[in-house]
Amino acid sequence: MSASREKKQRQNAGPDQKTVKVQQEQAARRRTTIVYSVIAAVIAVLVAALLVWRSGFFQSRASAATVGDETLTAAELSFYYYNARQSTAMYGSYVGFDTTKADGDQFYNESENKTYRDYFLEEALATAQQHKALADEAVKNGHTEAEVKDQLDDAIASTKQQAASNGYTYGAYLKAMYGPYMSTGIYEKLYTRYLMYALAANDKGEELYNGYTQADLDAYYKDNADTLDTFEYSHLSFPAASVDTKDAEGNDLPEDEVAKLKEEALADAKEKAEEALKAIEDGASFQSQIDKYELTTGGDHVTVVGSSTINSTYRDQLLKQDKGDVEMVETDSGYYVISFHDRYLSDEPTRDVRHILARAENTTGEDNKLVAPTDEAWAAAKAKMDEIQAAWDASGKTEDDFAKLANEKSDDGNGTTGGLYERNTEGYFVPEFNDWVFDSARKPGDVGMVQHSAEEGATNGYYGYHLIYYVGENEPVWMGTVRNNLATEAQQTWMDDLTAGYATALADGAEYLGK
Repeated sequence: MSASREKKQRQNAGPDQKTVKVQQEQAARRRTTIVYSVIAAVIAVLVAALLVWRSGFFQSRASAATVGDETLTAAELSFYYYNARQSTAMYGSYVGFDTTKADGDQFYNESENKTYRDYFLEEALATAQQHKALADEAVKNGHTEAEVKDQLDDAIASTKQQAASNGYTYGAYLKAMYGPYMSTGIYEKLYTRYLMYALAANDKGEELYNGYTQADLDAYYKDNADTLDTFEYSHLSFPAASVDTKDAEGNDLPEDEVAKLKEEALADAKEKAEEALKAIEDGASFQSQIDKYELTTGGDHVTVVGSSTINSTYRDQLLKQDKGDVEMVETDSGYYVISFHDRYLSDEPTRDVRHILARAENTTGEDNKLVAPTDEAWAAAKAKMDEIQAAWDASGKTEDDFAKLANEKSDDGNGTTGGLYERNTEGYFVPEFNDWVFDSARKPGDVGMVQHSAEEGATNGYYGYHLIYYVGENEPVWMGTVRNNLATEAQQTWMDDLTAGYATALADGAEYLGK
């Protein structure tokens, strides 16, 4: 065979073994590179998904509940869940709730196998239902979110201030308070809903409160006189002195010796009570006996509203007495001397006023005690009040004019009520304010100014000037109490009926709360 022909045959036969091996290795490397590239891409996707999962993106948007025709996400339900949790945490030591443990690991009601997590979800759903139902009612009655914009702004500002004082940003603080899925947008949306709910509730409450007739009030009083009447009485308490149950060496005394000591202590208390009873029957005052025996409990002349405020130990006996009767009541731990003076329904009218406050700025010193304003601070407050007084003098001097000034100028922090305080009883206000309002010569339309200083050594209070507008007398306290009781019950019935139209149910997303 010629050399040229042999060469041609080799070419037609394909690559030699060395070439084939090289090609196979290159192909294998390419396959490995492709596999690793695919794995790397999958890992990148998984890592990204894990990061998104850990961020709460998916959980926060998961459907957690339905209220009527609305679906609440886990983030939205957490607003209500953590509100319920915070309310319980305030009394944790009393109700056995431990904030350091998982909600689902603690029983709210062990006999029903209900954990605190179950309870918080139940409360969250009920509150969400109420807020939704009444917010819709507010819109139905013509209210808009614009009406509550200022209140929302105040709430946001307050929350931001709390966040800053605790070293948080606004958003981080909301997550700390309402769980990891909370956002500023959701918080503000649901707080707005709460404010709309409050509008509807207040509207209905006022409608009910003002809708009762005198006949309604009298009928309620007839059935509930014990809770509304004023009771006047005097009482002395002579408890048996405590006895030492150990001897000089610290050893427990025999039971019979302890019993004897207790009998002697009770006998001593009885002797004193009998002496006091005899002295009072002979004309001595209760106060003289309080002073004589250095009693730490007792009252020369006590005035209370509602029989439930009287000590249950002697309440029934006291209410059986005729006026002026005095007697001794024995208990297992001592003796009481009691005397019934009077029982009646107080018709003393309450009084309504409006006010404008010009506050004098002060500081806080040691032990959180208030430090009085400087002369400059007092002068600044007086200058502001003089300007307010001038604006009042230049107005039409009507109650509406005063209310408008109060909304615009008062430092009491409430710019929506015109500085109104309704149904006040004597002793409610600070002394200077109280003396002016309850002056027997006061007439509707009177306007006056008083200066107030916090008590020396107080840890709370204020300093400043009040401009006061006397509106006039209002119903006695008992009528206001009855209206409130009737309205509260009726309003709850109304709310129950309203919310019944909003079916509720938990959804899978609720599992992300309280874990």
